[in-house]
This record gives sequence, C-alpha cells and structure tokens, in this order.
Amino acid sequence: IHKHRLCSPQDRVLLAVSGGLDSMVMLDLFAKAGFNIGVAHCNFQLRGNDSDEDERFVGEKASALNLAFRTTRFATVDYASQHSLSIQMAARELRYKWFDELLNSEKYSYLATAHHANDAIETSLLNWTKGNAFNSGIPVKNKRVIRPLLFATRAELEQYASEHRILWRE
Repeated sequence: IHKHRLCSPQDRVLLAVSGGLDSMVMLDLFAKAGFNIGVAHCNFQLRGNDSDEDERFVGEKASALNLAFRTTRFATVDYASQHSLSIQMAARELRYKWFDELLNSEKYSYLATAHHANDAIETSLLNWTKGNAFNSGIPVKNKRVIRPLLFATRAELEQYASEHRILWRE
C-alpha cells in the first residue's frame, strides 16, 4: 500500500469481500493495520444456499470486527440474459456499479479488491491469447479501485491464512 501510494490510514476504504481466501486475507490485513474500512459483499444468487451462506459468513466477520457491512443481492442470470452478457460479465457490471454507488453515497475514498499475482498472470495470458500483448494485466490502482494483494501468490495467501487461522469459504 505504501510502496504504490494506494491509500493512507486516514482514507475510508471499502473492501470487496466475497468470503473466499483472497478477500478474507485482505480483510484481516486491513483490520490489523488499523485502516478505516467497511465491508461490501455481493450475493449473485448463482449457487443457491452456498451464496446465502457466503453472505452470512462475511456479515458475521464484519460484525465481529465492528465494521460497517453492506450487502446486496443481484438477479445475475436475468441481468445477463437481458443484456446478452456472460454470467461473469454480468456479475462484473453489477458489482462495480453497486460499488461505485457505495463509494459515492457513503463517502469512501477507495474500493479494495483482493486480486493477487495469480489473477494478474491469468489476465496477462488471456490478453496475450487475444492478441492484446500490450495490456499486461491488472493495474495495482485504477482511479478509485486499489488492488493491494497483487504482490502475493495464492500459495502465499494460503500460508498466511493458515498461520493466522483465517477462515474462508470455497
């Protein structure tokens, strides 16, 4: 965060937390560092009860840390169909629109997502196969979106979670 000047401890940072390994590690790190944070969770209603359990899990963690928690549910399949999008693209559009609304209405300075080094490599390879070799992957900062975990691999996040007894959902 310091190296890339992503944010300062005085900034209000909204964390996008799915309940998975990456975002639960990010939440732990921000909380331990004393940042002024809130938690946002999207329920895309794609996995039945598992989606609802993810939402409950993240809400309970935010409550245990005494953090503001915002959640929303999307009719992702309907939205994808109505807009001729893949489920993945529909979910992306829905979540970033909602995150932007939260940033503005609740006066957050930044949105932090838990993309990590493996995500960046995957994006770079995907861009390369599409003939877009100049797009090197995921930027560490893009306007108000910050990605503080791009330095870490999934294996490193798993090790951190194990050492610090961080629970997550698959």
